[in-house]
Amino acid sequence: MAEPLDAFPDVGDETDRDLVARQQEAVRDLDGVTVDGLVYEYRTQFHRDPLVTQSETAYYLSVRDHVWTEFAERMGLSDDELERLKRAHAEQFAATVGEEAEDEAMILTKE
Repeated sequence: MAEPLDAFPDVGDETDRDLVARQQEAVRDLDGVTVDGLVYEYRTQFHRDPLVTQSETAYYLSVRDHVWTEFAERMGLSDDELERLKRAHAEQFAATVGEEAEDEAMILTKE
């Protein structure tokens, strides 16, 4: 099982690492759905498949902004925290995938 921060080796700032870890745990704590199940749901329910690629430890998604809004509300994030979290995901996505996400980057570490 991958640790929540395994897919984020380039995130060095402790505040950002804490935000990423909290977000990854929030995904794992969703009632009645696993990380794999959430990605499957996104892939079948969204107009465009958001999965860009995956590795042994993570899914690399390009999602609409409303997905981030839902996580921000669920986690009680401030606007600044949300922007920091989105930036950490975007930078790690670009570093790993080799290009920027078409919409909003989201990396979900596999369980």
